[in-house]
This record gives sequence, C-alpha cells and structure tokens, in this order.
Amino acid sequence: MRIERKFRQELGRRLLAWYLEHAADLPWRRSPNPYSVLVSELMLQQTRVAAVVAYYNRWMERFPDLSALAKASEAEVLRSWEGLGYYARARNLHRTARLLVADQRGRLPSRMEELERLPGVGRYTAGAIASLAFGKRAPLVDGNVRRVFHRLFALPEGTRADHLWEIAEALLPSPRHCAAHNSALMEIGRTVCMPRTADCPHCPVSDLCRSRGGRVFLTRKPSPTRCEESAALIVQGDRTWLEPSQKGRYRGFWRLPMLDALRMTNLGEACRLSYSITRYRVHLVVFWAEWREKESREGRWVPREELPELPLPIPHRRALDRTASSPASPPALPMLRDGKGEAVAFPPIRK
Repeated sequence: MRIERKFRQELGRRLLAWYLEHAADLPWRRSPNPYSVLVSELMLQQTRVAAVVAYYNRWMERFPDLSALAKASEAEVLRSWEGLGYYARARNLHRTARLLVADQRGRLPSRMEELERLPGVGRYTAGAIASLAFGKRAPLVDGNVRRVFHRLFALPEGTRADHLWEIAEALLPSPRHCAAHNSALMEIGRTVCMPRTADCPHCPVSDLCRSRGGRVFLTRKPSPTRCEESAALIVQGDRTWLEPSQKGRYRGFWRLPMLDALRMTNLGEACRLSYSITRYRVHLVVFWAEWREKESREGRWVPREELPELPLPIPHRRALDRTASSPASPPALPMLRDGKGEAVAFPPIRK
C-alpha cells in the first residue's frame, strides 16, 4: 500500500500530540529500560493492562534486574507469576535472564533479529523492546494496532499479517519519536478504537480514518468446553500432602493429588470451585481423602506455614484457603464401596 508522505506526517503529528496528553500512567513507562520493557511486554501478552500492573510492581521489587532474576530458582519465579496464567511466559523470561547473564553480561540486545532469538520473544515483542527501550526505528503490530490499521485504512477481511507490518514500518517517524508513535497506536486501540465500539469523537485521527469506526472482522470465540476435575486433600496435623507437576501448563508447580491417579477411601467433599483457562471452563471438586494402601509416590508433606512460599495452581491454593479453617483431618466418613462391598476410588477426571 502506498501511503502519501503528507498523510504520514499528519498522522504522526496527531498521534504524538494525543499521546503526550492522554498516555496512561503505567509503571513501566515511568522509567523505561530494556529489562522493564521486556518484563512488561511478556506480561502483557494475552493479558489486560489492568491485570498486569500489580504483578509487574511485585515482580520488579523482587527481581529488579536480569541478574536477580537469573539467580532465582524456577519455584520463586513461578510463585511470583502465580495467577497471571500462561506460565510459559515466566519460564521464558527466566531462561532469557540466565542466557543473557551467561553470554551477554546481563545486557539485552537492541537489534530485532537478535531479540527474536530469545525465548518467548516474537516479532511484536522484539519491535516493542527495540523501539520503546532503545529508541530504534522498529515497527510493531499487536492486536490493538491491527484493529486500528483495519479501520484507519478500511482493510478487507483476510488482510495478510505481512501487509500490516509493511504499513507499520511505512508509518514510522524518526527514531526520536518512534517509541511515542508505537505507544500511541497501542494506546488508541486499547482506549479509543476498541473492538466492539469505536469512540470516534475522541479519536485524534478520526477525520483521516477511511471507515470512521466501521466494523472490524472479529473471530467469534467458541463457547468454552466444560470439563471436571477431582483432587484429593490429604492432611496430617498441620501438614498437607502435595505433589510436583512434571508436565503441562503447571510444570514446576506443586499441587493437590488428582484423583484419577490415586486409590482413595474416606472421601468427603471439602470444597468445589470453577475457573476458566484458555477455552475450558473447569469445575473442580476437592475431596478429603486418605490413602487406602501405602504406596511410594513422589511428593512431600508441607507444613501450613510453608504453603505461601510454594508455587501452586491458583485453584488449588483457593481450595487450601477455603479449607484452612476446617478440621486438620478428614471427617469420619463411610468408605465408598461397590456392589460387591469392595472399597472403590472416586471416578477419574472427565473431560
């Protein structure tokens, strides 16, 4: 797409003026440096700004630089990220810190092609770091910028991602204003040119827009898939039995044993809760339980006062919080039995 020079200059001038007046006061914007931009951009992947602010502040207090992060254990990193979801981001950030401290003396590269080689850093995140942290003339296209471009240029459905990146690069101002320019595009998409409603009267470039808030082709999200999980709460005095998660989204976390993997007796409901994750709506039931027979399992008895220090899936931590005031041992309950009178375990997870 050919974009006239006069249009580019006018668009850039208005974006800069609007951003200087309306930019949100976000902690990573107050004193941007390569590390703070890296942390904020990884946290903001698929996560709303409002949800990130508190996590970012706690993270920077605990891990103020790459060196501090590299020295931390994976358990400390996951505990600090707990509740933010998409935990691969935390593991990638940890791996990046260790790689840079070992090979680059704790310094982030400034070139996009080098940034894109880092764990979890794609084209968008590389552009954000290069422009926002280093003042490079680097484009970026996230979901907000994509929507702004679709409306601004009345792009058809199915417009190639490469074409959007070409537009982003063509609109870039001088390196001096590149950070503010990219931030302004993202900010307008987040606060003015929103997915379902476009606040055109408050948009600084509305008279330059070819669609004036026209519809953007949105992919309808499918209804969440319902699934059910059952976990065991096994206690002895003030200690709770937890097991390490070796794979999946909770790799590196400690969690309650899942009942599909255990043979239990004395089952009685302790609590139930529901939560959403990606495209699933999960209904979790936690049961008081005892092992029916001694078996060798990987895990540990954790005193109640040590629970806050361990990384736990949020649903499991909520279950422990809800049952904290309950008796320190399962209530006396009849053993579940089948038609032949044999003790049985609770049925396995159903998806």
